[in-house]
Amino acid sequence: MAVAAEPRRILVYGDSNSWGYEARSDGGPTRRFPADRRWTGILQRQLGSGYVVIEDGLNLRTTDLDGEDWPGSIMRPDTVNGAKHLPASIAANMPLDLVIIMLGTNDLQARYRRTPRQIADAAVSLARKVQASSGGIGTRYPAPKVLIVSPAQVSTIPIEEWNRRYAGSRDKSAALAAAFKEAAAAAHIPQFDAAAAIGGTAHGVDGIHLSMSDHRKLAASILPAIRQALRSQSGE
Repeated sequence: MAVAAEPRRILVYGDSNSWGYEARSDGGPTRRFPADRRWTGILQRQLGSGYVVIEDGLNLRTTDLDGEDWPGSIMRPDTVNGAKHLPASIAANMPLDLVIIMLGTNDLQARYRRTPRQIADAAVSLARKVQASSGGIGTRYPAPKVLIVSPAQVSTIPIEEWNRRYAGSRDKSAALAAAFKEAAAAAHIPQFDAAAAIGGTAHGVDGIHLSMSDHRKLAASILPAIRQALRSQSGE
């Protein structure tokens, strides 16, 4: 009796736009889009039963920068630091065939003073961590392939506090795709442009987060890039 092939496992490591943050114009506490409306869930449906899409999205996650303090909370400044928590996420979800990294929007906060190229280089650094992740913890699984995604552009932000936090982010976000493309090409790492997939800026009412339509467009557009990354891994 033939043994069924194991499904291919894809880890999406991202921020609130992978978590499924539903935008509000007042910046108040929100909720998460349902699983079947998030781009990760739509992707799972498109790929079918031969694949498992694993979500690891976290609000305010950066590429490799600590955040602010949360007095009285179990959250620490390094909770949102993507570089510090990526190895554990990979090890916890092995075996993996592909890791998709979609980070960079939160690096645009004015407090970090980062250029688009610095953000792109940080994303490439995360991809290098993926490539060096073979073995996991007490296992011998190979390192997965990796795909880095430059995020959607930031639009007009109607929330005063957020507008101050992300001062200057609109112009910088418009330059992210080119910076990611250049940095990824130099490192020989596959790259995908989420802004091009959704038509430029995020269409959520807060100017930062993806709308439900954006989630659908992103899932449909990224599918060929994922298939190509997996083909390059398997030699198909």
